[in-house]
Amino acid sequence: MYPSGFYRDENGELNVQGIKIETLTAKYGTPLFIYDTGLIKERYEVFQNTVKNVKGNIHYAVKANDSVNIIKFFGKLGAGADIVSIGEFHKCLAAGIAPNKIIFSGVGKDKNEIEIALRNKILQFNIESEEELYDIYDIASKLKITANICLRINPDIAPDTHKKISTGEKETKFGIDNEDVVSIYKKLHELDYINPVGLGVHIGSQIFDFNFFMKAYLNLKSIADNLKKNGYKVPTLDLGGGIGIHYDSNKKPDFIAYKKIISDIFLKSEYQLSFEPGRILIAEAGILITKVIRNKKNKDKKFIVIDAAMNNLIRPTLYDAYHKIEPVKSKIGRSNTVDIVGPICETGDFIALDRELVEVKSDDLLTIRTAGAYASVMKSNYNARVDAVEILIYNGKSYKLKQIDTIQDTILKEKIIDFN
Repeated sequence: MYPSGFYRDENGELNVQGIKIETLTAKYGTPLFIYDTGLIKERYEVFQNTVKNVKGNIHYAVKANDSVNIIKFFGKLGAGADIVSIGEFHKCLAAGIAPNKIIFSGVGKDKNEIEIALRNKILQFNIESEEELYDIYDIASKLKITANICLRINPDIAPDTHKKISTGEKETKFGIDNEDVVSIYKKLHELDYINPVGLGVHIGSQIFDFNFFMKAYLNLKSIADNLKKNGYKVPTLDLGGGIGIHYDSNKKPDFIAYKKIISDIFLKSEYQLSFEPGRILIAEAGILITKVIRNKKNKDKKFIVIDAAMNNLIRPTLYDAYHKIEPVKSKIGRSNTVDIVGPICETGDFIALDRELVEVKSDDLLTIRTAGAYASVMKSNYNARVDAVEILIYNGKSYKLKQIDTIQDTILKEKIIDFN
């Protein structure tokens, strides 16, 4: 058995499942994303244990990392999927996830996406407006296919998280206002080819104060209980995701506190519960390895220029996100306050600002931790940069996840116009 996660051997060298990281970079180059199935499995099983007493179904939030093989691995562990586009739906099919285990969330499903999902008989649509309901109704009526509908509530709760990943306030585009839920839910019972299956809530990501979950879940259950008392069927409740992880340390998420909250609220209820974890299952199982190009200094600042950039990991500039950074080989020496920056022609192309780091030299390797979620999935090819290679470590072997286009490949995809 290999230890889960990324660990240092007796020589201070970073390893995964018995393989030295330097061995992997020699084979695949840098920048390089590495995912450890051992830690993915460990986190999934802990989450499964957290929700099993309330008979919770787990639907992996594909937006966190949409690699087909990673989706497939979650399917092997028993998960369904939560998607927000028809592209993610097709990736799930390629990964072997059955449509009846797929929840289609998101505020912007277009009519073509709705039709494809209906024809494939997905588990349910989590809808976010009355307008969306009638779009689905029109299409379902024409196809004579029943659509399973769950209403996503916007409870107007503002969790203490970054404003760009907070989704439970009225000012955001997400969900249906609390006061409108009952009237819309009643309409689900009046329309042909519409099957009401319940209510859902998701108030955002990176939530550490679980009182916000308690408040949102109690609100959800109160509305559901009221609907049931009035004769409406509410078989399921979708509790979303959002448990915070610690980017700056190895501290594990507080699954015990979360388990207590959902048990206190739902253990004696008859609702079938769904959960949509993403980041919490995959973030720490991924790292990004980058090579130092050079050190640079001016009058006021010191910089470490690396070969990874904002096109590989945009979270620091987009969300002011922190990622722990350390040499692949442990180093003893003087530390400096540096900006760790990429080669892209943007001031915003940085991985860390004013970070204390031991002195490194050209060609040294650095590890950017906790890069399994919302990293490669948000990549771009800005500045005509090719994608980083991504590999999965399974049973002590490395597997390349996808073919990477060269610059010549990308040029060949362009139609060259004759301007003569």
